[in-house]
Amino acid sequence: MMIPYSWITLPLVHYGIIALCLRVIPELNVVNTGGVFIALNIIVAAAGRKLGKTLFCTEIVRVLYEKGYSVAFYKLKKQNEAGIEFLPGPGRAGSDTWRIHCAGAGEVAILKFPAGSDIKGYLPRSSANFDVIVWETNSAALLIENSTIVYIDGDVSEPKNPELIDHADVLLEGPFDEIPEETIGLTLSVAGLPGFNPVRPGWKLWLESGGNPVFGRGVASLLEAIRDSGSILAASKAVGIQYRRVWTLISNTEEKLGAKLIRRNRGGSGGGGSSLTPVATMLLERFHFLENAMADAAKHLEEKN
Repeated sequence: MMIPYSWITLPLVHYGIIALCLRVIPELNVVNTGGVFIALNIIVAAAGRKLGKTLFCTEIVRVLYEKGYSVAFYKLKKQNEAGIEFLPGPGRAGSDTWRIHCAGAGEVAILKFPAGSDIKGYLPRSSANFDVIVWETNSAALLIENSTIVYIDGDVSEPKNPELIDHADVLLEGPFDEIPEETIGLTLSVAGLPGFNPVRPGWKLWLESGGNPVFGRGVASLLEAIRDSGSILAASKAVGIQYRRVWTLISNTEEKLGAKLIRRNRGGSGGGGSSLTPVATMLLERFHFLENAMADAAKHLEEKN
């Protein structure tokens, strides 16, 4: 069954923002596909209502659209009436499908079906080529191939489709008032989309002497400030550490190393001040070299991953 549909929307005042959405919806097909889809499918299911399922779908669509992906959205709903009803297009202004359409979905539709019906052969299939199809459904979650399943659990007395917990690729705890960007990024990363992983290599560098840490980023920043300003007082202000605390850090580090890091210049015609000893300069250069090497290694690992 071919259902041609095109629609140009009018201005809408929504959440205090005047939004103008202009998009032509391509033709949609409801065909017997046997549940086979070429596009990457992301399925969002939930244990109950008001847990943030539609909000999650909206944010997924928005992020994908902003990254340049073409996205379609399909919502499956049970109904009491007999027969399968297919409703293409964003629908009325302010509806869930409207908001997802405005978030960037190039194609949206609702499929209504009676409980207990076999819907596998009637899942909507787009006539256009989309990179990702986002589904809001519990019932068809296990019928769609090439998919990543997101299940939003919550404090629900009788959770819907609890068996999906064992099949979920991303298991979340609702309800959601807003979806963290990190959660969206993790979901898209699990789905296999590049460039979305919010988890990156982290590291901390310090120099040791006799197996004990003696020199880290804090001391390095302090020495850099003393080198640049020629004054311990000015350095303490630059790094945001009290003057007395600066001296404590320097003294403790010197004691661990067994050598002076700061040379106090006496007053006179050239004025007073402080400067780094050759030992401090050498340690600072070594720390910078290792710090840059670690940063390059972390970047390489992130790109490789």
